[in-house]
Amino acid sequence: MKIKCLIVDDELTARQGLSLLCEEHDSLDVIGTCKNGMEAIEEIKALKPDLVLLDVQMPKVNGFEVLASIDDPKPQVIFITAFDEFAIKAFEVNALDYLLKPFSDSRFEQAIERAIERIKSNLPQKLPSSFSSNSQDHKMESDDDRLAVKIDGAIHILNRSQISHVEAFDYYVKIHLREMFFLLRETMKTMETKLDSDQFKRVHKSFIVNKSHVKALENPSKNEHELVLQTGLRIRVSRSKFTEVKKWLTS
Repeated sequence: MKIKCLIVDDELTARQGLSLLCEEHDSLDVIGTCKNGMEAIEEIKALKPDLVLLDVQMPKVNGFEVLASIDDPKPQVIFITAFDEFAIKAFEVNALDYLLKPFSDSRFEQAIERAIERIKSNLPQKLPSSFSSNSQDHKMESDDDRLAVKIDGAIHILNRSQISHVEAFDYYVKIHLREMFFLLRETMKTMETKLDSDQFKRVHKSFIVNKSHVKALENPSKNEHELVLQTGLRIRVSRSKFTEVKKWLTS
């Protein structure tokens, strides 16, 4: 399955660099590049890409305005920008990831792998209606079998059993429930201490999974293993953690 990818950036060198990075992925097919927001709107409507690598700050029409001009179903989007102040807004519009320039090849690889998994599983993400744009007010506290998530002073109580998985996003984590997620400024290491190790397992550097939400452990190719969640989402298991994860699932 080839994933159709469109690159949008007002800098020629950025477009060229992203094109070269994408060429290293057999699953990606770069179907076009755009140098501004207006071109992007036209090309997205015409070419219907699965994935858009989208700059934020562009003359006349910025990345967010591009998305607002596109009818549903919208393509998956990875924002790529030199400005960190738009991160929360990016996730409010269901961006898949947010890469800060300059980024490493490994960070780009991580974002693309996440995009491929998301597109193949075809699972849209929804944000809770109470989600706020002020990340500094997002805190997490734990109490026995529940988590208290503070968002702008409002406390949301989550049962651990409702959490399907936790996903790393740079300086943030996403706590995923079945139909929504909460974005918090926390570390994966902190999350591991907040969640019961018998029920939750860090199966990859970017994922912690709830055993109760696992449907299957599959081996799609040689030396590659994936957990299939009840939602259909596939999460890669690190090679170094496979034996440990297999034992955890059967315990």
